[in-house]
Amino acid sequence: MEDPKLRRVTELLRDGFESFSRSQKAIARYIIDHLGETAYLSADELARKGNTSSSTVVRFAQSLGFSGYPDLQKAARDEFRLGASARAIVHEDQLLFLVEEDYLTRALRTDILSLEETLAKNTLSRFNQAVEAVSTAGTLMIVGMHEAAIVAKHAAYVFELLGFPTYAVVDTSEANVARLLHLGSADALLAIGFRRAHPQTIAFLQKATAAGVPTIAITDNSLSEIAGKAAVTLYADIDSTFFAHSLVGPLSMVAALAAATYARDRDTYDARVKAVREHVGESGWLR
Repeated sequence: MEDPKLRRVTELLRDGFESFSRSQKAIARYIIDHLGETAYLSADELARKGNTSSSTVVRFAQSLGFSGYPDLQKAARDEFRLGASARAIVHEDQLLFLVEEDYLTRALRTDILSLEETLAKNTLSRFNQAVEAVSTAGTLMIVGMHEAAIVAKHAAYVFELLGFPTYAVVDTSEANVARLLHLGSADALLAIGFRRAHPQTIAFLQKATAAGVPTIAITDNSLSEIAGKAAVTLYADIDSTFFAHSLVGPLSMVAALAAATYARDRDTYDARVKAVREHVGESGWLR
């Protein structure tokens, strides 16, 4: 068997994906989508992410040619740290010195890769379905808690600017529940959440679906708790090189939805945006 250390972990997983069992595919998908995080997860933690057992994780690592899970984990850490898309893996024991980028370069390079991952994870047909649901909505409710609240607020801003009646749900107030109950088939709900999404985001998405409201979800991978629960699911990578997730991917996805909506009726939306900005200028807010 070829030495797996001579190949990237993600390359091994993608090449063998179709031959994996259901449990192995779940593990592989999570590793591919969260390479940097996997480098620091125990076998038990990775097993929980893939809804399987730690023994399955260990056997899977061995089936790929690694001596065990720690060996696979080290390869994942090396691949992530040294930038898999830019060059072949070079392990620490092969280096005469450690390769370290400055934090500015590393952070921005990672965001570039995040955007590339976001583009690769979506199809144009699925994106167009989401645009159709958003652009034809009478009222648009956008739900996002914790870090997803930043994305939800930005989405509410751009769609309000285009003239859509929009609600940003970023807390657990009863008023938001009341607004949810008023939504119907002519409206839409956009749910934004990552990894273990907030319980209220999941609840709002489920209740809207049950009420026949068109639903769209933006999440980070197919194993997240809101993936597949909406009529249309879009994916946005959030991996980063430090303690907080990067929101470049989700914010860019929102920008793409807004741009595609705007392109459907440029004259109407231009008039709405112009009216808002003229009013802002007259009021002196920008002086």
